[in-house]
Parts: sequence; C-alpha cells; structure tokens
Amino acid sequence: MKRSLLLLVAVFASMHLFAQSSIDRFFQKYENDRNFTLVSITPKMFSMFSKLDMNDPDAKNLMRVVQKLKGLRILAKDNTKDGQRLYKEAAVLLTGDFEELMTVRDKDSDLKFMVKENSRGNINELIMLVGGTNDFLAMSLVGDIDLNEISQIANAVNIQGMDKLKNLKKK
Repeated sequence: MKRSLLLLVAVFASMHLFAQSSIDRFFQKYENDRNFTLVSITPKMFSMFSKLDMNDPDAKNLMRVVQKLKGLRILAKDNTKDGQRLYKEAAVLLTGDFEELMTVRDKDSDLKFMVKENSRGNINELIMLVGGTNDFLAMSLVGDIDLNEISQIANAVNIQGMDKLKNLKKK
C-alpha cells in the first residue's frame, strides 16, 4: 500500500513537471541573461489593478478584462543580430502546444501570434513572437481571455505588434 501511494505521488509530481509550457522553458533559458529586457507581471499585480477606483466606463471595461489575466511576461533584446535566430528557436518550441493564430512577415521582421485555448474556447495563453534583423521580442499573456477582449488589451498596452490583434475576430 505504501509503495503504491509513493508511486502515485511520483506520477502526479512528474505530471506537474511536464505541464510546464514550452514557452516557459524558453523564458527560463534567457530570463537571467542581462542582454535581454525582462518584464514579468504576476497575478498579484493584476489583482491589485482591480482595487483601483475607476469612473471612466472604458477603464471599467478594461479592468474587467485585466481581472481575468494571470500573468504577462515579455522578453526582449534590442540591437542584436540574433533576432531571427531567437524567433526561430522560440517558434519551434511552440509547434506542439499552441495553435497559430496569425503570422505577419515583411522584409525586416517576422511576427507570429500563437494561442492555447481552454475547454470553453477562450484563450488560456497568447504568445507573440517578433524576430527582426536587429531585435527580438517574446510575449506570453496568460489568463481566461475572450478573443473579443484582445483588442481592449492591445489598446491598453503599447507593445510593438499588439496593434495587429485589433483585426482579429472571434471564430
């Protein structure tokens, strides 16, 4: 009995390790590298936003969306020749876990949005990757987000590439 209980605990512990998102491993690889800019907003910070007193109806709608967020991480590297290599490295990691939402490519950069949906069809995690000739950016937004709410988030944050999400509509 003791042996089977120990085996059961080991199985659940290993499932937790495998549940780590592939983009999490990418962030962990580079988050301590001082050549990158790292922004990490925790669930605690998002919960503190909900306590702000807002009189503006648009701000109240934004706060309703923000309350659903559980985390935001941004990893960026400017003035680098590694932008395309980092973009490809991150994109390869996402192929199994995420579904491609949109790709924008021009002569200088690649932009990709990937999503992981929850059981209700809402976005559980949104990944944005930007790889240019001189820069790189990876963004992970975690929460329970309806695609229609994405444009509100895109309007609220001034992150290169987020404006492209305004054109998306719910499936």
